[in-house]
Amino acid sequence: MRGQSKITDILAYVIIIAVLLWTVLPLYWLVITAFKPLEEFMAYPPTFWPSQWTLDNFVEGLVRQQGAPSIWDSAVIAVGTFVLSIAVGVPAAYSIARFKTGGPDLSFTILSMRFMPPIVPAVAFFLIAARLRILDTYLLLILVNSMANIPFVVWIMKGFFEEIPYSIEEAAQVDGASWLRLFWDHVLPLAAPGLVAVSLFCIIFAWNELLFATLLTGRNIQPFTKVVPGVNIGHVEPHWGAIAALGLLVIIPIVILAFYLQKYIVRGMTYGAIRE
Repeated sequence: MRGQSKITDILAYVIIIAVLLWTVLPLYWLVITAFKPLEEFMAYPPTFWPSQWTLDNFVEGLVRQQGAPSIWDSAVIAVGTFVLSIAVGVPAAYSIARFKTGGPDLSFTILSMRFMPPIVPAVAFFLIAARLRILDTYLLLILVNSMANIPFVVWIMKGFFEEIPYSIEEAAQVDGASWLRLFWDHVLPLAAPGLVAVSLFCIIFAWNELLFATLLTGRNIQPFTKVVPGVNIGHVEPHWGAIAALGLLVIIPIVILAFYLQKYIVRGMTYGAIRE
């Protein structure tokens, strides 16, 4: 029995190490490539440690390849999507949870909007935006991304609101609190873990979005997901150092947010999402 236990432990450690390497090695390669000089990108055999650390790749990516404006564009779109999704999705979730608006199947009907592949409504979005003359604007991308994020917000927050005892709200009503005051002062603080979780996911979804950022923008708005594939040396060869530098810069804010909010993410996804 002890021998079998040791073999099981060894096998478990081997699997954990393999998964860790599979996860960490690409990130490590991204970091060292961002600081490698130009001649080491395609060196054979590959170098696992830069012979000379340089910041030229960051200058190339942010300045010469217009990476800095693209990161700003992505940030504006992500923040705008987050604000609109929360402003619409949270009250809708509360209405469905407390007042059964639309019947028992409305929340799943809203969630089913995310089942549709994003490419399906792309042509319709393009034609509508062209008719409204909002192509290549922040407003268009915020609206399009919010349409995908609002169902997610409604689904998650509905589960949180249903877990809050209604007696708390009744007590607040007895004390004379209005519905807005009741919702703001009593309900939202209790649903804070779910609110933080869906907020972070809304930002991540909009931050990483590629399809609509490519199809619905031109020269005025260029999110980094659209810019990075075109970072080249000349016309053909990818500039791997600049690509790695931009990639490193855009994942750092999300990693920091996720690190500090991880306890809310875990609770939000388990407490609200799977309760149906």
